Amino acid sequence: MSGFRIVIDGVQDPGNHAAVMRTAEALGLLDLHVIRYVRDKPQRRTSLSKSITKGGEQWLRIHFHNTAGDCLHHLRQEGFSQILAAKPRNPQTDTARNPVELSEVDFGKKTALIIGNEKNGVSSEMSELCDGDFCIDMHGLTESFNVSVAAGICIHWGRRKRELALGGKMTDLEPHEADRLLYQYATLNHLGVRELRVREGLSLESFSEEERRLMWTTGGETADEDTKKAQVACRNEE
Repeated sequence: MSGFRIVIDGVQDPGNHAAVMRTAEALGLLDLHVIRYVRDKPQRRTSLSKSITKGGEQWLRIHFHNTAGDCLHHLRQEGFSQILAAKPRNPQTDTARNPVELSEVDFGKKTALIIGNEKNGVSSEMSELCDGDFCIDMHGLTESFNVSVAAGICIHWGRRKRELALGGKMTDLEPHEADRLLYQYATLNHLGVRELRVREGLSLESFSEEERRLMWTTGGETADEDTKKAQVACRNEE
């Protein structure tokens, strides 16, 4: 699913980054956006806890941006018309931009939800540029969720609601996009896929129904690390 995305805006804890990535991939999101402000320390911009991601990051398309403006420009270029920032509901301070509840968001539109920094929330720049705010309805006395928990709730709800809005379709990708993705996955997980298809004169970007069934439903033989690196290099060259 590519028409629903999560943006993590200035999140500092690598554990939170990793947990969001793992949840996003596990629930079927394809793209994740990360805003890495230049004031952040390099290790905070790039480090991941592999014990938390469990390899989920290799199946995501992770888009890194240096500013909120860069991120929103990218999303607008891809047709996202609904970009909402997480903000707790507070009747004493909410004015014209009263946050809409997550359950009321229309996921039939291409939607991006922004999860902010652990301490300060969504940046002021992002808040000014996005289309509005949303909140997760809470009923207890605790005032907020952990960043990765909030993202997990959003991902689960948004993914399910977008699927329903699309008439029960499991993906919003066009067939040629799905095939291209399948090929990319196959070159990481199946030994010799690229070499075999080139040798047989088969397309690298389209598959038969039987090939799709086999590749999506079986894990295949997992390549060793050296082979995976070589396969990634081949994919990048294309």
